[in-house]
Amino acid sequence: MTGTVLRFVTHSTHPPFGHRSGIFKVAYGLSRALPATTSCVEELAEQLIWFENNMAKSTRFSTSRHPRAQGTAISWVKASAHEHVRRLRLLVALVEEAGHVQIDELRTERPGYIVFEDNHQVVALPFADTPR
Repeated sequence: MTGTVLRFVTHSTHPPFGHRSGIFKVAYGLSRALPATTSCVEELAEQLIWFENNMAKSTRFSTSRHPRAQGTAISWVKASAHEHVRRLRLLVALVEEAGHVQIDELRTERPGYIVFEDNHQVVALPFADTPR
C-alpha cells in the first residue's frame, strides 16, 4: 500500500473497540430515520446506492481466519480514488446538514496491518499511532 488514505468519522465511538464511528454508519442510520419528505433523503440514498455498487465490501476485518475472531480493522479510502473521495465529501455534507453531526476527515499513510485492499480502499488493523 502506498500513498495517503482517508477516513471520515464522527465524534462517537464504535463499541466495543473504541475507534470513532465512520460516515457510513451515521449515513445509513439517517437514511432509515429521516422522514421521506426531508429534502436531502433522496440524495443521501443515491450516494449510498452508488457506494454499494462501486465499492467492494471487505469480508475480512481481522488478521485471523478463525470465524469468531474479533474484527477490529477499520476502513479507509485511498486519496487516489478521486471519484470515491468526491462522493464521500458529498456524503459528509449531506450527513452534516441532515443530522447536525460533525464529521472529521482523518488522513494517514500508516493505516495499520492491511487485511484487505483494492483500487479504492484499504481495511487495516490500526497501529498504535494510527488516527482513529
